[in-house]
Amino acid sequence: MVPATSHRSALEKPLVHLAGCDALDVPPEDIDPLADIAVTQDELIAYALAVRPLYDNLGRLIGQLAGLFLLAQVSGRFDRDFEAVTTPIERARECSDAIRSIAAPKGASRRHWALCRAMSLVGEVTDQFASTTYGQEHVREQVSAWTDQLKRANALVRLASDASLGLNPVDFSQACCCCSG
Repeated sequence: MVPATSHRSALEKPLVHLAGCDALDVPPEDIDPLADIAVTQDELIAYALAVRPLYDNLGRLIGQLAGLFLLAQVSGRFDRDFEAVTTPIERARECSDAIRSIAAPKGASRRHWALCRAMSLVGEVTDQFASTTYGQEHVREQVSAWTDQLKRANALVRLASDASLGLNPVDFSQACCCCSG
């Protein structure tokens, strides 16, 4: 007979973050438990309505950049002047300004911080597109570094997700009847 303490499911494993992980910098939630629930709900709804399109744009931007990086690895070059590259650069700038202009209510401050940090990571990547990059080895190195940044940004987008606010990494609302539950 095996002791009960030796059984640990995958769900019970502690979450360990590596040094430098963005999740370690997440500010603590600043919620007043005695605040008026109706006002807080209204603020959260207004925040969700304002941030949802930006949340979706950020997710699409990460996906679009990841696709461009795959193409860069295959072709061995990365050309900033290519139209498919200039569009995400412009979209990143617009999205960054818009996300930072939204005031997050107390109940969403951590999620908003995660979105702002994710947008900063994406912005850092697009800001590095300053020159045309050729040579398979150099492109692979650069794209690898950019991909790591996108992975971190994507993790932060998932951290910012909240189904009750309509912030889901994948929208299943228009899924087929087999997928809805």
